[in-house]
Amino acid sequence: MSLNAIAVLLPIFFVLGLGYVAGRAKKFDADQVQGISYLVLHYALPAMMFVATVSTKRSEMLAEGPFLMALLGAFLGLFVIVVLFSVFVLHHSLGEAALQANLISYPSVAFIGPPIFRGLFGGTSIFSIASAAVLCAVTVVPLTVALAEIHSQRNTSSAAGSPDPNAAALIASSLWKTIKQPMVLLPAIGVALVLADVRVPQAIDDMLTLIGSATSGASIFLAGLIVAAYKLKINFEVVGNALAKMIGQPALMALLVASIGVENPLGREGVLIGAIPTATFAPLIAPHYKVYEAEAASTLVLTALLMIVTLPLAILLTGA
Repeated sequence: MSLNAIAVLLPIFFVLGLGYVAGRAKKFDADQVQGISYLVLHYALPAMMFVATVSTKRSEMLAEGPFLMALLGAFLGLFVIVVLFSVFVLHHSLGEAALQANLISYPSVAFIGPPIFRGLFGGTSIFSIASAAVLCAVTVVPLTVALAEIHSQRNTSSAAGSPDPNAAALIASSLWKTIKQPMVLLPAIGVALVLADVRVPQAIDDMLTLIGSATSGASIFLAGLIVAAYKLKINFEVVGNALAKMIGQPALMALLVASIGVENPLGREGVLIGAIPTATFAPLIAPHYKVYEAEAASTLVLTALLMIVTLPLAILLTGA
């Protein structure tokens, strides 16, 4: 692994550890953590993703088709495979299967990706992060919510003798709520502007860059705070989830990159996206549906710990 890669990873692990220590020491209460999360997800990250998107050339954006296909396979394809395996082999309920699939297929690319990619590949690689974050947000997230809602409403309907919920309507409703989120909407507007060959004034670029620059440090620190909030409970399923996420997903991405013919640096970026720990989405919604709570929280913590080994290894193997 190059000295540049080590120089990039050390600050990330330091800030992640700092957030973890602060979380374990109860320096931030739940409302403060929620406030930092809101800052990152609704202001800093969308601004950074918009600037990265409109800074991309139209020809470069159009050339990312194979890369997006590989991402779709590694996210949505893996999600579907895990749901089927969870239901028919592990005999989980639909809600449990949805959360398990989310844990394995949804990397925390928005929180952890920007500082890694900016350091390894430069500022232009942030568009890859934006593409991956938006793709997950409009595929894996609404499907997870829809399946969890179907599970919840089926239980309620069975008790009340009501008909089963409409799956298509739930998916459409979840997708619409997701699209309206700034993290999805702003990059989508940026893509439309680039494809229409519309230049964004430098003054707007500078304003958004200033708030967007808060993303990297705040998001990594927040990830540490969130990991600290959960207890680690080890069992075979949690270990299997973590290994499938941290080894299986990047391996699948490497296979897709090679078979589709994604050229570097996008190929390397795709593999490293897969090597990022699981997102906090499943552990956050699990208590709402009262399913897979301990497993979701433990998988989140274990993938964050495994990152210390698997991420440097992925960087080494990809030559990033």
